[in-house]
Amino acid sequence: MGEWSAAIARQGRISLGLADLMLKGIQPATFAGKPTIAGTTIDTNHPAFVFGHLSLYPNGGLAMLRLDPGKAPKPAGFDDLVAAGKECRDDPAGTIYPGMETIVGAFRSNAAALLDALPAVDDGLLREPNPREGRLREMCPTIGEAISFLTSAHVMMHLGQVSAWRRCFGLGSAMG
Repeated sequence: MGEWSAAIARQGRISLGLADLMLKGIQPATFAGKPTIAGTTIDTNHPAFVFGHLSLYPNGGLAMLRLDPGKAPKPAGFDDLVAAGKECRDDPAGTIYPGMETIVGAFRSNAAALLDALPAVDDGLLREPNPREGRLREMCPTIGEAISFLTSAHVMMHLGQVSAWRRCFGLGSAMG
């Protein structure tokens, strides 16, 4: 068991707790819709996009840790809808994105698979160079930094988008 890998997992669970709070009061009928204020559609990522997007990353995290990425499978079709660089599309009719239960279920199960496996990872592996190419390697040069980012900062960053979306829909703070 790694001391740092267990610490990263604990921090990741804080992110999951905030994710559950952010879902409070969101109805399936609005889950994939962009808010409209005074006749103008606000171009913000909706929860369907955010939670779908976040469901993709545990697969790569497990692979980076040399664990079975199949324990956090990328849901079929999600790469085409919610991968990095994809446009969040307004879907008030629910015909583009899978339903709330499907997306949130994928997010929760994939995040849990990574966080459950992480404490058993030796800290020595976390010090190794990040094998990913591009921006993630530039921001996070080691595996430990990359996993920490993917399980905490990346999640929190996108949950901030859900927080703003909630306010647009009049849901208020999820924290109180």
